[in-house]
Amino acid sequence: MTKGLSMATGKRLECKLLSDLFFVVRCNEIHRIRALKPVRQLLVLTVLCLCAGCYSAGGKPVGLLEVLRGSVEKPLSAKEISEQMQASEKARGQLTKSGTVFEFERDIVIEDFDGKGNLKRRQTRRFQSFTDNRDPVLTMHDGKDPTPKQVEKERKKIRENQVKFLGGGDPTQTNAQGDADLLLRQIERYGDRFTPRLIGEETVHGRPAYILQFLFDPKKKFKDPLVNLVLKHLLIKAWVDQEEFQVAKLDAELKNPLYAIGGLAAKLETFKLTAYQKRITNGIWADWKVTTDIHGRVLWEWSTIHFRSESSDFKQLETVD
Repeated sequence: MTKGLSMATGKRLECKLLSDLFFVVRCNEIHRIRALKPVRQLLVLTVLCLCAGCYSAGGKPVGLLEVLRGSVEKPLSAKEISEQMQASEKARGQLTKSGTVFEFERDIVIEDFDGKGNLKRRQTRRFQSFTDNRDPVLTMHDGKDPTPKQVEKERKKIRENQVKFLGGGDPTQTNAQGDADLLLRQIERYGDRFTPRLIGEETVHGRPAYILQFLFDPKKKFKDPLVNLVLKHLLIKAWVDQEEFQVAKLDAELKNPLYAIGGLAAKLETFKLTAYQKRITNGIWADWKVTTDIHGRVLWEWSTIHFRSESSDFKQLETVD
């Protein structure tokens, strides 16, 4: 009976935990990663955490990492790099408004495994996406042409998540024109809740990058206590391109498991996200490859999700006079 009630509740709540985790990532510059459709087990896990009102983590909050060996002190501080990132995003918005917009294909694969590693469900989606944050269009659904109903369902889902977490306008209206300043508003709104720390530098796909760790400031909490708990135990690192100050790579990893009712109701064992952005042209970057691994338990049932997304076939849209 408890399991049935939890499943029913889960259907009424849209991916609370996963949406919050991706919301955290968006606050730290990777903004074009769309909200994902999770499997029902993790919906139940989230509902239990929220409804129980009793959740905890199995370790100390994330602390500052040591500076990587061999790193050379750079003239820019972490704060200055963050300011350059904001200026870069503002410049990207201006480029977009002037008509520099690219379309591309995004292929998504979501695989759901049971506790024994057996594949339970595999979903595939292909979207036509855009660098100006307009609504992506579903073009393939599990290897087949989508029905008009499936296209509209995906559009509404993405739009609702964008409005809920990024403040992107009216969820009932189609966003066909895009929103070039969407990320900039989020940086200005939430940037002060994270403290950047410069911990080194590396090369990402042949381009030198600064490595920043973002630490959540517990004094500047979000309204949702679950988000605050996750942020305290989420290790967030961003590789910032040294020339254009766009995020070339981002890692977000849960360093300690999260529990509902001391682990009796549910447990989120692991969450690991790695995302790469691709430089398309001067000042314009787009999400390229994204991988996410999630492992958790609801009551006695374990579940693992593997998510993969890759973008390709970037083409510049013609400017309409």
